[in-house]
Amino acid sequence: MKKKQEIDNFSYIILIEQIKREIEYEFHLVCSKDALRELPKKLNVLEAKKASFNGYLKIQLANQIFLYGTVKAKLIQPCSLTLEPVVTTIFKRLSRTFFIGSAENKPMKKSVFELNEKSFDNDIILDEINLGDILMETISLETPDYPKKSGASISFTQTESMDRKNPFSILSKLKK
Repeated sequence: MKKKQEIDNFSYIILIEQIKREIEYEFHLVCSKDALRELPKKLNVLEAKKASFNGYLKIQLANQIFLYGTVKAKLIQPCSLTLEPVVTTIFKRLSRTFFIGSAENKPMKKSVFELNEKSFDNDIILDEINLGDILMETISLETPDYPKKSGASISFTQTESMDRKNPFSILSKLKK
C-alpha cells in the first residue's frame, strides 16, 4: 500500500497515463492542517477535525477506470435547534466509473438534454482525475444540512393573552 500523503487545497491530480502504467493505483490521502482550516469556510461548519480519502483506481477496459474508495471526515457543526456544537462523523464508501475521452470524441452539446439513471453513473475525463475534488464533493454531499444534538427539541409555550375562540377576531377591529 502506498504511504499516506497530505493534500492541500483539495487538489491531488492523478494522470491517466500513470494509472495505465500501474493498472491499479492505490492512494491514501489525508488533508493537511491548512486544508482543514479552509474546509469550514467552504462548508459553513464550525471546524474540521480530520478528512481522509483512501482506495484505488483500476483500469477495467481500455477506456474505463473504476474508483473504489472510502471518505472519512470529522466535522463540528452548530446544532440547528440549540446552536451548540455537534460532532458529525462522515464515513462513505464510493464506487465510480470514469470513461476516458479525448478531444475528438468529446460529447457535443445537444439542444435537448436527457436525464435518466445512467446519466449519473459515469464521468467522462480527458487526461487526469482530481481526487481532491472527489473528496470535497463527497464531504459536502454527506454533511447534514440541519444537524441535531441528541435529545435537543423545541418546546413551544402558549401565551395566555391569545384568544383561541375565533382566528378572525383580529379582523373585526379593522371594521371600526
